[in-house]
Amino acid sequence: MMRCAALVLASAVGAAAHGGLTIPPPRNNHNNWDPKNWTSDGTKAGSYHSGGPCAGGECLWFSEGCYHGCENCSLTMPEAGNYYGAPSCAKPLEPTLPDEYVTWNIPDTKTGKRPSKFGDWTKYHPWRAPGRAPVADPCGIAGGYLTARGGGGETPEGATHQGQKGSTLPPLEGVRTEWKAGGVEEVGFMLGANHGGGYLYSVCPKHEPLTERCLQGNSLEFVGSNHTIRYLDGRPELQIPARDVSQGTFPPESTWRLNPVPACNCDKGFACSPRGQANCTQEAEACSRQPYAIEPAPTPKGFPCATGTQFPVPFPYGYGQQVWNLTPEKSGLAADMWVIVDHVRAPAKAGEYILRWRWDVE
Repeated sequence: MMRCAALVLASAVGAAAHGGLTIPPPRNNHNNWDPKNWTSDGTKAGSYHSGGPCAGGECLWFSEGCYHGCENCSLTMPEAGNYYGAPSCAKPLEPTLPDEYVTWNIPDTKTGKRPSKFGDWTKYHPWRAPGRAPVADPCGIAGGYLTARGGGGETPEGATHQGQKGSTLPPLEGVRTEWKAGGVEEVGFMLGANHGGGYLYSVCPKHEPLTERCLQGNSLEFVGSNHTIRYLDGRPELQIPARDVSQGTFPPESTWRLNPVPACNCDKGFACSPRGQANCTQEAEACSRQPYAIEPAPTPKGFPCATGTQFPVPFPYGYGQQVWNLTPEKSGLAADMWVIVDHVRAPAKAGEYILRWRWDVE
């Protein structure tokens, strides 16, 4: 009798999210590139597509323009951009997530006021009602948009065309991941561009149609209360606390885990400037906040979060928005590439499954 659950693997889905499933290797990673191949020399051969969080172009499979309460994703850039664009339907769903779990534009605990001069502009973004935003495909689509665009919206290598459904990709040749039925197993992802929010792992039996409904019915339980930060260069791992939420999530009472890495404390999430300067989109008092202390490492030279971070930094260099685009001289992130590792409970019934990491961004 078979005692192990063999998983045929899929990768990430989200709204304008750039990150990738790293453990186990996903089918969206064309040619199964080793994440350790990441370099920052600016050439195509040494770009983030060849390794790191976008190994094999895997971070380029996502769903764009997805607002909770809408039936479909627009798959186009909103008229006012990803930050302030209006929902693609007439009656989007009101937020269901308690404010204590938001990761961007966090309201004041006493007044409830949000620091951005644009008010609560993430209100209809996926993480504000985890699991309720539609997706274009359970495994994202090639480039995220129907029309190719730069800045992470291009057609990834291995795709037949822009907008190809990720669920149509074949399994990786020579890769077979086996889990023990009912056992505690390891999963992990990397951030390419940090958009806050949170995530959930789920499976669908291979013999069933790969649909969002199937995956929603098979969410995996997180085991333990910590993340492991695993460095790609073999340095000692770090343990940091995880934050889970099951209030206001979908499927009802499903447990999602917050992305533990804060972006810079301004609407853009990166390249923030002190009050009165062009990049500062928040009100003056929010723009003048000081960075949280980074312990045990000192604040690095050229720290890019001049207005602080959205919430406290959990480990040295564990902050930022454009993670893959920051050179060691600026923040150390490129030199300190790491995987955010969790443990989940494998399905109790042995068989073959598709595994999916869903990241709902804020």
